[in-house]
Amino acid sequence: MTYDLLSDTDSAVIREFGILNTLVSPDDPEQAAGKSFYGVPFPGVYVTDEHGVVTEKFFHRHYGTRESAGAIRDSALGEILARHEAPAIELGTDQVQISAFLSDPSLRFETQSTVYVRFELEEGLHMYGRPLPDGYIASEASIPDTPGLRVGATRYPTTHTRAFPELGVTLNVYEGVVDVAIPITPNAELFGPSKSDQPETLVVPVSVLFQVCSETICYTPRTETLSLTLPVGPLLRPGAPRAR
Repeated sequence: MTYDLLSDTDSAVIREFGILNTLVSPDDPEQAAGKSFYGVPFPGVYVTDEHGVVTEKFFHRHYGTRESAGAIRDSALGEILARHEAPAIELGTDQVQISAFLSDPSLRFETQSTVYVRFELEEGLHMYGRPLPDGYIASEASIPDTPGLRVGATRYPTTHTRAFPELGVTLNVYEGVVDVAIPITPNAELFGPSKSDQPETLVVPVSVLFQVCSETICYTPRTETLSLTLPVGPLLRPGAPRAR
């Protein structure tokens, strides 16, 4: 079997796209691999539509970090899918159903996945989102510092404004299905120096603060923690046989 191998002489295309990895220097004596890797791009992925127009991009500073397939899939589809093979946990009240699930079947070394926190509000109910005046509570989701994980900034969907004439205010609210995204990246601390040090799963605490309101009443604010158990994918180590 033969195939064509493309090359980018002098990183011309990389430079034209503006993605030359400037963190790698050929002249830095502290970077032993500098001469070998100088000219590589920042690791990233472009998502295009059927006309070749870029609709989304994912880039990272570290050459070893990548976006997960699940996160790219959700962006390409324009919707977040809770797939049956992805780890998930749920919490329910009379006003809202809350679930937390991973974008991928498992965690992979230096691959940025996304933990989605989904609020499914009953019809006629809403939650508040930032910014808000004093005295109102915005619903939030977060993951605290967890050994073995880098946790990125939480991404909230866009709110819409709603007038409350009785209160004399217009506030930012969420209604229906609300998906909050929290990027997480497993690092070397999780995998350890040898295969025997690597855990099979990692329990990630997901904290949620929420208050649900109707046209006439706001229910008591609640803070809950969902413990999401995530499988940890194997790390390919030097000398280890590759799966076929």
